[in-house]
Amino acid sequence: MEIAILSDIHNHSKNLSRALQSIQNEGISTVIFCGNFCSPEVIEQMGLCSLTIYAVFGDRDIDREPLKIATNRHKSIFLQGEYIGGEENPLILDNIRFGVSHYAFYAQTMIKTGWFDVVCYGQSQKAHKQKFGISLLLNPGSIAGIDSEPSYAIFETKMLSSRIVLF
Repeated sequence: MEIAILSDIHNHSKNLSRALQSIQNEGISTVIFCGNFCSPEVIEQMGLCSLTIYAVFGDRDIDREPLKIATNRHKSIFLQGEYIGGEENPLILDNIRFGVSHYAFYAQTMIKTGWFDVVCYGQSQKAHKQKFGISLLLNPGSIAGIDSEPSYAIFETKMLSSRIVLF
């Protein structure tokens, strides 16, 4: 199973369209989103795709009520709040335990617990992969392309491998 990991859209709908099209062209049906939609319009755009999306808020998702309302209109988007991976909201896909937060500090704390196979985060706008024992800490970079080329990541569950996709 391949899973696309995105972060930091910052209302950049053109780059989001390009990324979503690329993801769908690869036959991927599941997305993990690490925060910073920035507007309900982005959620509406994501909701029109035939993708299952697990998401958290980011630091620029300030007015959260409209984001929640937009999410509730799309049965395929699961917005979990600040993080994914606690006892109340685990995310296990193809037997891989995922932790998700927008914030690097929380992601670095999560990876050190040993509870997760993969911890995904955003915030820095820069793609980054780092192994912690047998676990992977993964930042897909920024869909908006802030301070770097636009990017997202793909994680492959059978091979336990990942790659950064620049576009």
